[in-house]
Amino acid sequence: MNYEIIFYRSGKTSEIQNILSDRLGGISLSLNEACAAVSPKELTEMLGRAVKRDNLILIVGGEIGKQNTDEVLDRILRSDKAEILLEEIESNGVVCKIRRAKEQTIIVLPDDTERIISVLPELKNKLMDIYKLEEESNDNGFPENIPDEIYKQMAQTKRVRVAPVGSTAEKRALSRLTALKATIAILLLLAAAQLGAASYLFMTQA
Repeated sequence: MNYEIIFYRSGKTSEIQNILSDRLGGISLSLNEACAAVSPKELTEMLGRAVKRDNLILIVGGEIGKQNTDEVLDRILRSDKAEILLEEIESNGVVCKIRRAKEQTIIVLPDDTERIISVLPELKNKLMDIYKLEEESNDNGFPENIPDEIYKQMAQTKRVRVAPVGSTAEKRALSRLTALKATIAILLLLAAAQLGAASYLFMTQA
């Protein structure tokens, strides 16, 4: 089943898109299209096109201000003849609003990766219930929340440039090691030659 994402005044589009694609893919949901809106007019136009293509639409952002997402959706859907069912799911203090009309579902998510990660388990369960989806088995032996923790740590860690294999620095190190081995071999040969000469003198003078 396909879904679409509309980022409304959102500043973390790529991170959130990757998280949603990864997690919702686990219940057989595929991202069909993602777009961004900066005004109520753009949001209205993009939502109008999206609902004609897919039944599941996620709107990310637009929580603050007079033209916030909920107010815009209330104006858009108020004139709709279909009965709109408004539901909420909550997890760890994060509230997610869901508007449904028959098979059509519009979900409003916060513009924050950690808050989305927090509410995703409840959201997945809700979507599985609405569309009769099943979660794919995780056979890789890793707990589901580990990728989220890795993502958070990577986002907070400064990037360090690492020299690739075969770099100039590595070649210099290999060159020095080769020269050192050659020097040791020459010294061993000289020591053997001196030992041989000493043995010859001792035998001739005896």
